[in-house]
Amino acid sequence: MRKRGKQLVSLILAGALAGSLVGCMPTQSKETAAAPAKTQDTKAAENAAGADPEAAGADTEAAASADMEVNTTDPITLRFNWWGGDSRHEKTLKAIEAFEAKYPNITVEAEYEAFNGHEEKISLALNAGSAADVVQLNMDWVFAYSPNGDTFYDLNKVSNIIDLSNYDDSDKAFYTVNGALQALPIANTGRGFIWNKTTYDKVGAKIPTTLDELYEAGEKFAAYEDGSYYPFACADYVKVHLMIYYLQCKYGRDWIKDNALQYSKEEITEGLNFIKELEDRHIIPDSEKLAGEGTSELLETSESWINGHYGGAMCWDTNIAKYVDAVTDGEIVVGDMINMGEYHGGPIKASQVIAITSTSEHPVEAAALIQFLFGDEEGAVILGDSRGIPCNKNAVKYVETEGSLVAEMNEKLMAWSAFKLDIFTERAALKAPDGVYTLAIQSLSYGEEDAAACADMLIDGINREIETATAR
Repeated sequence: MRKRGKQLVSLILAGALAGSLVGCMPTQSKETAAAPAKTQDTKAAENAAGADPEAAGADTEAAASADMEVNTTDPITLRFNWWGGDSRHEKTLKAIEAFEAKYPNITVEAEYEAFNGHEEKISLALNAGSAADVVQLNMDWVFAYSPNGDTFYDLNKVSNIIDLSNYDDSDKAFYTVNGALQALPIANTGRGFIWNKTTYDKVGAKIPTTLDELYEAGEKFAAYEDGSYYPFACADYVKVHLMIYYLQCKYGRDWIKDNALQYSKEEITEGLNFIKELEDRHIIPDSEKLAGEGTSELLETSESWINGHYGGAMCWDTNIAKYVDAVTDGEIVVGDMINMGEYHGGPIKASQVIAITSTSEHPVEAAALIQFLFGDEEGAVILGDSRGIPCNKNAVKYVETEGSLVAEMNEKLMAWSAFKLDIFTERAALKAPDGVYTLAIQSLSYGEEDAAACADMLIDGINREIETATAR
């Protein structure tokens, strides 16, 4: 049944917005509940440009860190929390074993899981003061959960443990809030294109590098066998990222900049019509087909991806292993970025960042763990490209990139992309399974609303997130 009812969608949308806007944030006092706009996108931009006078406090903190030493005698337990797939888990556990061998008095308790539901657990733990000592975070969570720079430990204080010189000044400035360095990027990433070469060869289609070639592939896939093959596939919320990619290729503007959406309703309506056209022309599966497979969120778990009926996907370079490991029929290759216009769309972001919580009783030893995993040769060799290509200038020298699909896509992304992802686009209320992105795309795909109405959904949801994050 294709019609779900406009009233139901409206009620769910309203509930999702209200719940996710207030339910996932740590409780704060009235004095600290609302972050000034400058602690969000504008503040990050000023920091990156070296315009933040508060960042000068880093010199004082660095001097104070000189007498901090890692405790190598007393028994210490650290908790380390991260998300990822099996490959990342296995390599991280191996790296932790090596760290414990170097520091026999330190035990690291590993807390790991898949990404789904991870932010809610992090939020609750931060709110309760029970978060792990070392936490892997999404880039935007730094600003959502530490708007005043006090939720995470100031890494300037342990600069004699973590070699901060191996990180770009612009990155350190970006994650500095009120003079406190809240996190460090692990790797930079973007969404690129992967293809099942076996499937394309079987259908007799060319792996696309342009929009016209993608349309041509749609015709061949639609005519192949019973029509169950598609040249490309996206989870519903990822279709919004594909739309952003298309609009940036055509218009050459940031999606969000200076705390404001940079595209008009007419342009977003055009972008949504583009997504609907891809569905109608048998290029990507519609929401009903995805729901029928139970894979509206995780494309790599769908039977059609596993058996090679979906010929391509748009994914973060750091997630390639999950897609490759899932396929039982096919050779996965990295494609070129698809040319959809005059400009190079697709923003770049930190794939993950690493931080020490302010509640940690052992910040110095936690810093030693971060340095070992993400800055030293031994940790870099073990972790490899499991979290992407490292930002750390020392670690990247030791990562084997020969034959790495992650490295291949990362190189193409960094050479292509002209934009950086803002700190609002991936907020939970937008990309959650019941979030604005999925509801807008499904309303469009099921024919419950036209593109203009769905554009209003997106605009209202995004603006509400920006207003909430930057409220004084």
